Amino acid sequence: MSKYKKLFWFFALIILIVILVVFLSRKSNKFKDIDATVPFTFNEMSEPFFPDNTCKISDYGAVPGGTTLNTLAFQKAIADCSQKGGGKVYVPAGKWLTGAIHFESNINLNLDKNAEIVFSPEPKDYLPVVFTRIEGVELYNYSPFIYAHDAQNVAITGEGILNGQGEFWQSWKTGEKTALQKIYGMVKDNLSVEERILGTPNPGLRPSFVQFVNCKNVWLKDFSIINSPRWTIHPIYSENIAIRNLNINTSGFNSDGIVVDSSKNVLIENSVLRAGDDTISIKSGLDQDGWRVNKPSENIVIRNCDIEDGHSAIAIGSEMSGGVRNVFLFNLKLNGIDQGIRAKSLNGRGGIVENVWARNIAIGDAINDGIKLDLTYPAATLKSEEKKAPLFRNFYFDGVTIGKTTFAVEMEGIKNSLINNINFSDIKGSADKGIVIKRCENVKFIKTKISGVQKPPVFNVSKSKNIKY
Repeated sequence: MSKYKKLFWFFALIILIVILVVFLSRKSNKFKDIDATVPFTFNEMSEPFFPDNTCKISDYGAVPGGTTLNTLAFQKAIADCSQKGGGKVYVPAGKWLTGAIHFESNINLNLDKNAEIVFSPEPKDYLPVVFTRIEGVELYNYSPFIYAHDAQNVAITGEGILNGQGEFWQSWKTGEKTALQKIYGMVKDNLSVEERILGTPNPGLRPSFVQFVNCKNVWLKDFSIINSPRWTIHPIYSENIAIRNLNINTSGFNSDGIVVDSSKNVLIENSVLRAGDDTISIKSGLDQDGWRVNKPSENIVIRNCDIEDGHSAIAIGSEMSGGVRNVFLFNLKLNGIDQGIRAKSLNGRGGIVENVWARNIAIGDAINDGIKLDLTYPAATLKSEEKKAPLFRNFYFDGVTIGKTTFAVEMEGIKNSLINNINFSDIKGSADKGIVIKRCENVKFIKTKISGVQKPPVFNVSKSKNIKY
């Protein structure tokens, strides 16, 4: 063989090896080419600036051990730090018992990695009542355990633990429906928000754990939070929120992990989440009170998170009367759940959920549904008397795998509001009952493969139009 032929075959072999490596690389990471770019204008928040002041709670009379109530010491440390222009309120190693902690602007509550803040199980330690929103309705109730109202540049950082001792509050389950019905009645009777006052054990309405109301530049990073009394992290009417590297582990009824409520420009990433109800929820108010406030939740990015327990891993609604738009879900692992991604509402609620993207989603075994879009939600505490129809439109699912579930995709609109413009690409998995579509229009499936269906067909379509698969 001539010298030139040897060179030719040498380079041909090199080219073949390169092509093979690229092919195997692409095959081993089938989501590699899915676009991670946020599909709407989204400016990621940088860490707020805090002055170089440190106020250590033990310097203000706090006593470790978990038996001495340190509410006053926290108050003094925050007030002094605020008077100095802001800075770090430092919680050293140890176990620190307290009641409500109220933030002021420019405060960073910083936890030593061996610090644990334990919150009192005594309801009186969360009085006086404060303005809040629960189940989509404004009222005055027990203070959330950590609370800020009209603050800017606030943070909770460090590798310590926030412990809500939520098992105590679970005993309120029986009476809480009565408390909610009482508040709904006040709304129906047109009582002002200032007249909607609870903050009593009977009927009792549990507070959220961490709540920021009408705040800007909220930075939550690196800590763990356990045993929530109710909704765990709950921003309301707030903007520029970064939630990073958290470990949330809570259980019990209605102990949602993160609830984004009529807030905008929210980033949730690199976190491990377990919850007793929906793990991440997006809401915007309930019926007439939601329409009155009329603040949507918008521009929300959730990426690179592991959800390991929960009812719905990602839920939108059912309180969505103010609207939800521009939601981007990327690179999520969802396990130990009833539903993977779910949007839920019911007739009379009004509001629009639109522009939702989900890319590179790995759903393990989901008991009920991989993806569910539902305008017939049956579990709402309040059934609306209004005739305002909610609307779901413009959803895009790209690169979703489902280990095993009952319904891979289940979508049901209502007579006066068909679910509209829903797009699926590269959907793979196993489901007992395949894909069910009812009262929908303009739905498209590309590269969809569902195995394990016990009663064919894979696609069950009714009362719908322009469905392509």
